[in-house]
Amino acid sequence: MSRSKSIKLKWVLIGLLAAAPIAGQGTAAYAAKSVAYQRDLLASEQQLGSVYVTANSFFQLKNAVILPSENGRMLFFTMTVANGEAKELSFLDYWVRVSSSSGAEFEVQLLPQDKAKKDIPAGQSMDFSFYAPVNDSVTLGELSFQIKHWNYMSAALEEQVGSIQFPAELDSVLANSSDSPTLTFGSFPVEAQITKRYLQQKDSYLTPRLQMRLTNHGSASLKLPGLQYSLRTSSGTLYPLDAVVPADKQLLTPEVAVELQLKGSLLPKAAAEGDWEVVISQPVAIADDQKLNYPIATLTVPAAVQESIPLGSPVDYTNLTGTYRLQVEKLQRMPWEDQDILSSDLSLTHQEESALPFPDLKAYFLLDDGVKVEAKAIRTDRAAGLPPGTPMHVQLAAKIPYTYPFSSVRLVVQEKVSETTAEDMAQFELPLPNVSMPMVALGDKQPITGAGRKATYAPRAVNTYVDDTSKWVEVQLETINQEKRSAALPKVAAFLKTPDEQLFPMKIREVKSKLNPSGIAVQSLITKLPRDFDTSKLSLVVGEAVTDQHWSGADEKTDAYLNAVEMTLPQEQTTPKPILKNVDMFPYTISIGHVQTTIDNKGLRINFDYKLSKDNFYETNNEGTKLIFVFEDAGEAGPTEEVLYLETKPTDDDKKLDLGDHKYLISKADPDLMYRTKFMKQYKLSIYSELQGKRKLLASKMVDWFTILD
Repeated sequence: MSRSKSIKLKWVLIGLLAAAPIAGQGTAAYAAKSVAYQRDLLASEQQLGSVYVTANSFFQLKNAVILPSENGRMLFFTMTVANGEAKELSFLDYWVRVSSSSGAEFEVQLLPQDKAKKDIPAGQSMDFSFYAPVNDSVTLGELSFQIKHWNYMSAALEEQVGSIQFPAELDSVLANSSDSPTLTFGSFPVEAQITKRYLQQKDSYLTPRLQMRLTNHGSASLKLPGLQYSLRTSSGTLYPLDAVVPADKQLLTPEVAVELQLKGSLLPKAAAEGDWEVVISQPVAIADDQKLNYPIATLTVPAAVQESIPLGSPVDYTNLTGTYRLQVEKLQRMPWEDQDILSSDLSLTHQEESALPFPDLKAYFLLDDGVKVEAKAIRTDRAAGLPPGTPMHVQLAAKIPYTYPFSSVRLVVQEKVSETTAEDMAQFELPLPNVSMPMVALGDKQPITGAGRKATYAPRAVNTYVDDTSKWVEVQLETINQEKRSAALPKVAAFLKTPDEQLFPMKIREVKSKLNPSGIAVQSLITKLPRDFDTSKLSLVVGEAVTDQHWSGADEKTDAYLNAVEMTLPQEQTTPKPILKNVDMFPYTISIGHVQTTIDNKGLRINFDYKLSKDNFYETNNEGTKLIFVFEDAGEAGPTEEVLYLETKPTDDDKKLDLGDHKYLISKADPDLMYRTKFMKQYKLSIYSELQGKRKLLASKMVDWFTILD
């Protein structure tokens, strides 16, 4: 048998720990915990004996294991040849044969990279790795390793120098797979460990994800070699695993642990039973068109992390750009018109050296393990990517009928890898949510978080406007910009809620101008109720408005909301002022003075001075704001009204009041008015605020005729 010139062994087998079959059974009958012969892990008294080929040179069995392969069951073993002589020992003079106790012989082949080894220098040793196909019934303990010496003087051309056999007490020399064996690549010792095991259920199958940690204990960096990974279940079945290795983790720097992710395809549910192991193999070309995966280590797999991660627990996911950490912070079931919104807050972070791109997320809620409800992914932070160590948030929201009951809910988060394919990132087992929201007490502010849109809001005041049949309820919502730059006002959606859970949607009179840092805006939230409806115990349900998969813009129609809360409303000021000074209709204040009336056969004239001021610190939308001045006598004349807009008026025919101190004349031509006015003792002058045709009385004062009111 020829040998080529000796070269240095590139891959040295250190941690060969894998499956050993049970005697007399087929390939499916394997021990739940894999075992192998591993000399380096045994005490000296447990190690198998050596075969001396000279007085000071010997063969030792370093490791041996039987594993299933694409070509059937395969024996893998390594012999260490130690030369204790003062001259070279030629390996070409020796060979190894393997047979079973039943007499079956198995053809042994040397790995191609070891065929170049020829001589063992004096005082040194070399490892030689072999493989041999074996039958379905043979076990490791039945095998005998015979060391042959070529002897061309004998008829058989060879003679046996000695053999290595396993003892009757086989367990005493077999080792279990290791939690963290050390692999040697050239002169680089690398510790390997499976740190986490995740199982995700999809229909009647399981998808495994394993986290593997590699630590280079060498003195220089090592490029990660091209290894193959397989998952071995307790039945002995091997399933391929794909290693997801980001580009920046291809290099193993000394003493810096690198986390890789191993992903499997669909496994039957039964595969989850019993212990698991990961078999690490090195692809070896044994022919021009044939490769052999030579095992170099087997790692124990820890117990599975829950198939679905509970609320608040993190889970790692790796793709080609890096490793992301996902965590679901909360689950809400919020009312929305005739539906409910299921919403989860998902945070993503990572510990890579530089920013990672935001993964293209998809998600769905699985109700009662059968009803799939697609969710929208709404990025709540304004960021181009994910900076290291800084959590970024995504809201995952779906709508269900508000009467729909369910007993379990699971959130499945996926990464969209193509137009037709999505890969599961994590599954979260969530607690059953009630249709309830956090309660915000009166005086407290609700924060809006998220990069680029930080703000707080709270109800400022409540006003009720009535007519003969219905009323408007207005809630003034005060919002403060907490960003360090000017920012658009976050859009909200709101409902008025009654104690018996009725919801009334509210329209919003929006403020569209941007707010400076610490700037404050006040928006009007309005809904219509029956005139006699009790408004004393109403609360405000309000959340951040969403359109499709993003926060709603100023001119976009809202189709959902997130982070909804229930806020206690302040008591409405319902008693009108008894004087006409400092009458408040935010953001305006008006004072009326020097009121003088004149009535004759031409009609009524009311002269007065007014001072109109405005709090310009607040950004408001005052379009259409108007006051109604009403003059009423005790007689049969009926009220006289003057409609006055503030600052601006819709048309030239309308009337308005300007900011500052001014005089104003109300003139009503009516020759018969003085005859319908009773006694001319007193009249009542009232100021109303009007909203879309309905009014609220702000102030009212009884005034003597023909006197001047200051």
